This record gives sequence, C-alpha cells and structure tokens, in this order.
Amino acid sequence: MTDWNPNDPDAQTVRYDLGDWSVDERVELVEMLADAEIRHDWDGNELLVPAECEAVVDAMLDDVEDDDGPPVLTGEIEEFELDEWNPADRMEFAALLVERGIGHRWEDNLLLVSVDDADTVDDLLDEFDR
Repeated sequence: MTDWNPNDPDAQTVRYDLGDWSVDERVELVEMLADAEIRHDWDGNELLVPAECEAVVDAMLDDVEDDDGPPVLTGEIEEFELDEWNPADRMEFAALLVERGIGHRWEDNLLLVSVDDADTVDDLLDEFDR
C-alpha cells in the first residue's frame, strides 16, 4: 500500500462521486479495492483514492458499472507466490486480471486463481513488465 493519507492536504487525491450507487455496488467496489490493496477513504458519497491509482480504480469502476460484477474465483485453486512483488506491482497486475475477466484473490503475497485460468495467468506473469 502507498503512504497516501486522505487527511493530508498536500496528498494527490482523486475523488469519485458515487452518490447514485447502490450499497451492493459500493461493497463490490470496496472488495475490489481491498483485493488490490488500494487505500481509500470516503467523504460522504465521494470515494477518495491516491492519484497514482486512478487508472486502476477507473477500470474497477467500469467493471462494477457494467453490472457483471467482479470476476469470480471458482473451482479448484492454483497459487502463485509473489513474495518479491511490491504493492504497486500487485495492484497493477490485479487490474490486468480484472480487465481480462480472470477471477482472483490475494492472500498477502499469494495470488489465487482458478486452475482453469492458471495457464493464462502464468503467461501473463511471464509478459508482465515490472
């Protein structure tokens, strides 16, 4: 996670007005933010995130608004140990997985994906430039 502090007036922050979003949509988004380890805060109906995460959060918002929900992790699980990755790398790769519609979950530095998606994820890891 970044050192971003939403209470710091000098922190570069992006605000999203989500006043017209349902509770379910907000919960879905917060779960995605947590999975990607993106710090966030709320100011009433406004979501606050670090400016450096804007592109990733934009993609997440689009996914939630598409009404399909986040990719779901189902079936047998394949694990990828990514101990050497920093939070920014994990966040960027999580956004790529969301973009590709690959269900996943993070448990610390362990990436969990469906066995059916493991080969695709392995290829993406090989191509990922970090």
